Amino acid sequence: MITNSFSSDLEFIFNKLKNGDNFSFSKYADGEYKVLRNQFITNCDNWTFDPQLNKQEHRALFSSFQYSHPDYIIGISCPCCQPIEQIQWMRNNVKTSIITWANLLVNGNYDFFKKKFFPLFNKWEGLVNLIANKNGLNKEMPFKVDNYIPIHPNKGWLNPDLLDNINKTKELARNENGQLFLFSGGPLGNILAHQLHLINQNNTYLDIGSTINPWITGKNRGYFYHNKNKNCIW
Repeated sequence: MITNSFSSDLEFIFNKLKNGDNFSFSKYADGEYKVLRNQFITNCDNWTFDPQLNKQEHRALFSSFQYSHPDYIIGISCPCCQPIEQIQWMRNNVKTSIITWANLLVNGNYDFFKKKFFPLFNKWEGLVNLIANKNGLNKEMPFKVDNYIPIHPNKGWLNPDLLDNINKTKELARNENGQLFLFSGGPLGNILAHQLHLINQNNTYLDIGSTINPWITGKNRGYFYHNKNKNCIW
């Protein structure tokens, strides 16, 4: 962990945003773990990874997991949420020492995330780009969004969509400094957090995962109802 607790790590990220520090945050939970290990999976959002068909996607995700940079923060699974063998593999194979919880924005931290981060997004001085499920296009978000980049809910991180999504967001990242990129698109968020950081380190890239699902697809995660007081352990 970055600090000494689940809540303190979130405050660390919050303060970096508040201070205008540019960084990238990429988080890897159980679904991403399966892909990293090259195991077949159909996850809860109905995307499917097939090791025989999705070799390019595997390479892209694995590269994002092993990317190391002082401003690149990686979230990994914790022993209170996933099997210890999975946790140990992630700890052994990540290449940076700047690691935190994959669940950093949810469980006991979710209310803080909504209360503190949304206002920061709302008053962000640069452009705010949200890469998310196309079903959220034209819906009202809980913070300002200058560019909503819609992606297919199940295929956004799979080719040919993946290459298209990388190319068009790279073009956005190149155009201007001081932008905020928010990713709510499963493994695509991990890949873009890496790829766009390579292109322009003068922007901020944040994988917010399913935290805005209530405004896009509905409250389809357990932490929207439960685990409000769960502080994940390290």
